[in-house]
Amino acid sequence: MPEDWLTSDEAAGLLGVTAGRVNALARSGELAYRMAGRTRLVDPLSVQRLLSTARRRPGRPLVPRSAWAALLSDLGTVNWIELTAALGMSPKQRHNLKGLIARSPAENWDRLAKARAAVSRVRVRPAYLNEILQWERVVPSGVSATAQHGLDLIAAEEAEAYLSHQTWQVLQQEFHLETSPSGNLVLRFPSVTDEQLSVVLGHKVMPVAVVAADLLDSGDPRSRRTALQIINQLLEATPRG
Repeated sequence: MPEDWLTSDEAAGLLGVTAGRVNALARSGELAYRMAGRTRLVDPLSVQRLLSTARRRPGRPLVPRSAWAALLSDLGTVNWIELTAALGMSPKQRHNLKGLIARSPAENWDRLAKARAAVSRVRVRPAYLNEILQWERVVPSGVSATAQHGLDLIAAEEAEAYLSHQTWQVLQQEFHLETSPSGNLVLRFPSVTDEQLSVVLGHKVMPVAVVAADLLDSGDPRSRRTALQIINQLLEATPRG
């Protein structure tokens, strides 16, 4: 086996995707490879080219309504018709979004979902974090929802959640909260209309695709790898019709 070529698992680790996704990229011609017996070996230069292309890929993020339709439906795998209808999307808009989901690689979803919410960090006493996460209309996500989805990630005295500005005002008064760039509580305010807000916040915990989008934003390499694996698994299960 050539020492400078990569196994599918090694290439997957560099790209932050699954070995199955690497094999699919190789079959489509996006990664150069050779076979050594039954082992697929990937050209490391093609891995670097793909990483560079992904980092500079142009395009605008999805509008918030479309981003939420994709994420709340776990990239079109659950409750697709119901969610898109509840968010006021037409059949044509639904069709176009489904096509975009099918075409977009996992590593693009941090950009595609970027406009879904405004973000603030808040400094909270660690003893209050769990109480805030259980507050009505506060929906845990990101590192605060990994256990519910069976993910092997642990948040050390940090939390993430979605909520409305109205709920934030109540929390501010109740817990005397102040925003802080180094805060231990990440709050996301969905960028949707009041009518759509009930759809977005109508969960006890955010669906796994939303959790993955939040993990992509964290900047932590392990969280990012986990997020890309989740998104790839969802994309593999997304109906193409």
